[in-house]
Parts: sequence; C-alpha cells; structure tokens
Amino acid sequence: PVSRAQEVPELGGAMIEQVTLSEQALHAFVSSDTLEIIAHDLTEYFAATNEGRWDDLMHYFPMHKKQGDTTFVKSSKEALDHWTERGVKNRTAAAEIVYASPAFTDGDQNVVLLNMQLSHFVEFYPHYDGPRPDGMKGMVESNYGKGNAVYKEAPLAPGDSLPLRYWEVSGLNRIWAVSHVDSAHWCFLPPNFNESGAASMMGANAMVEALRHRRANDPTAER
Repeated sequence: PVSRAQEVPELGGAMIEQVTLSEQALHAFVSSDTLEIIAHDLTEYFAATNEGRWDDLMHYFPMHKKQGDTTFVKSSKEALDHWTERGVKNRTAAAEIVYASPAFTDGDQNVVLLNMQLSHFVEFYPHYDGPRPDGMKGMVESNYGKGNAVYKEAPLAPGDSLPLRYWEVSGLNRIWAVSHVDSAHWCFLPPNFNESGAASMMGANAMVEALRHRRANDPTAER
C-alpha cells in the first residue's frame, strides 16, 4: 500500500467536479448549447483520468472513436496501467473555459480549439522508480503550457522513504475538441497531439484556421 501525505492540503485528492465557463472572461464562438455539451464531455474526460477508468477514458479519444482501433485501445490502457502501477498519477482539480473557437469542418469531423484556466497535478508516489521527476519540466510544459508548472515535494509521510513529489500546473492550457459531424459527442486532443504520433487526427487546414482565430479573438493568446 502507498501512504499519502494527507496533511498537505493541495494533495488531499481534490478532483474536478465540473468544467466551468468563465463568467468574467468567456470569449466563445460556438453556440451555448454546443459549449455546454463540450464542457460536460470534458468533465467526463478529466474525471475518467483522475479515477483511472481507462475504458471510459478511451471513449474520449478521437483515434479510437474515428478508427475503432482496438489495438490502440489495448496498448493505451496497458501504458496507462504501467505508469499508474509505477507510481505516476495525473489529477485535474479544476478547469474553466475562457475561449472556444468556432467549429471548423475537417473532413468528417468538427474541430473546436479551447483555452482554459487549468489546475492540474502530475504526482509521483514514493514507490515511483523512474527518471527524476524534477527533470521533467520540458515534458510537463509541453502538455500543460510553458511557464505553468512548478515542481514541489510534500513533507515525508510516516513509513515512506521518499516524499510525494509532484508538478503543480496552474495557468492557461489549450485543448482540442473533436466531434464527428453527425455526433454530439466530443473527444479531446492535447495541444501537442501532432508531435506524439496522432497527427492524422486532424487536418492542417483546420488546425491553422483555429489557431489563427484564437490569436485574433482570445485576449489571452500570445500575439
């Protein structure tokens, strides 16, 4: 069994209850109904990750939904189990959408680029025996935004020889929402998906149009 530093408030296990829409700074260019559905599906996506429900998580991966690729599902679940057993956990505590692009048509799917305020943790439990967590800044920022991640260590818990180590992510983070043109179900791709073997999941034109729209219409975007 793995003990946990329960006395550290930010590591008490807070998990996302609902992806929210910013009341003060929302810039949305899709209908409110569509955005509500996207926020609901994104909540389920984060919750499945938090709770280690890999079958449910696969329901929100476009590669599986688009291709029905059972080999991809099997290998993905095996990889997720492998890293969980080794002591790595991703946990999203909160997400607030501040920007949503129009839905761009990309073949048989629609693509919406989202930007959100994200509170997320990449945690390394005491039994983790892989590469040094404090050397993973580049990898963490590739997934969650440059300058958003701070490495921390919790106080040593009774019975542990190593502390709970973690990256705390707090700041703006992009994510791609993808849906078949005949479906109201949305799947999600990380901002760097085209660097990790999933470039075929979206055409270049839709990606460029969405990024261009965000630069022009999202006040938080880098100009």
